Amino acid sequence: MKELKHMRKILIRAPNWIGDAVMCLPALACLRKASPEAEITVLLKPKVKEIFLNNPDIDGIMEYQASNEHRGLSGRIRLSGEIKKRGFDAAILFQNAFDAAFLSFIAGIPERIGYARDLRTPLLTRAVKLSAEIQRTHQINYYLNIIKQISPGHSDDVKPRLHVTDEEAGWAEKFLLGLGPVGTSFVGAAPGASYGPAKRWTGFGVLLKRLSQEFGLAPIVFGGAEDNEICEKVYNDMGDAANKANLCGGISLRQFMAIANELSLFVTNDSGPMHIASALGVPTVAVFGSTEPRLTGPLNALSRVVRRQTPCSPCFKRECVFGHYDCLASISADEVLSASGELLKTIQGTTVV
Repeated sequence: MKELKHMRKILIRAPNWIGDAVMCLPALACLRKASPEAEITVLLKPKVKEIFLNNPDIDGIMEYQASNEHRGLSGRIRLSGEIKKRGFDAAILFQNAFDAAFLSFIAGIPERIGYARDLRTPLLTRAVKLSAEIQRTHQINYYLNIIKQISPGHSDDVKPRLHVTDEEAGWAEKFLLGLGPVGTSFVGAAPGASYGPAKRWTGFGVLLKRLSQEFGLAPIVFGGAEDNEICEKVYNDMGDAANKANLCGGISLRQFMAIANELSLFVTNDSGPMHIASALGVPTVAVFGSTEPRLTGPLNALSRVVRRQTPCSPCFKRECVFGHYDCLASISADEVLSASGELLKTIQGTTVV
């Protein structure tokens, strides 16, 4: 196998979920350190594209339009042709599916590197063993381990970093002036979670109202179009909280990143927005239900995790098989408020009223 430092053109197959896309960024940064002269292109689905914009560790982006021109077998063959024209030396597969290996194989990429899983080992030239140890560590290390296997000594950077431009930061500053007067401090919240209800704590409305009353933070609710019902309920549950806003479905992912970067606090479920806020260095309080913070928790030093250890958690299910959701239902707004207050105290010298 050609050494990584001698590979001129490298294709990265990015994960399909926003949170996973953020968690692969340290591996991407380590790849850049190992191959500073290589041309690195990321193949991704449109949902995660904005995570990779303005990233100095990559040189280009290819979009995988799985629901349009790249749909079905004929679409994949078309995409493989587009990939083949680029003349890649290697494909590094952060995305786990068989499809990722199949595409790089039929595109004729000489080196194809990824985990030995999902029946794709015969299609890989370097099948990385999925050890029990890796499955017990943080997801960030899951991606870093791939780079470590092909370039030892280049996998020491474990914190994701996102890149908000000066133009985006200026836009966010002006946007927030429209939500509250100069000097207003904002708290953001992401009450949704694409994975399913076993990751959705339901106490955000009460929590945000109290953060407004007790800390003077203006609350903003964030979410995608699929979170409209959840976010509307949270907005209504905040009652007369000053300068409250519901931006669900109304802004792009890049705009969310720019606004989040200006927040004093972010409260969230285990979700893509949690990983974004943490990567931006925003003080983050995350509520965990069916999942495990050791595997997907925020790594930002200014973060706190609130969870309830129940006999059946973590189960990693999308929905509670028992129907009670005790791991989430037993977490009170008081507990999340306390964690938020302690974090604010650490940052600002603020105390809970």
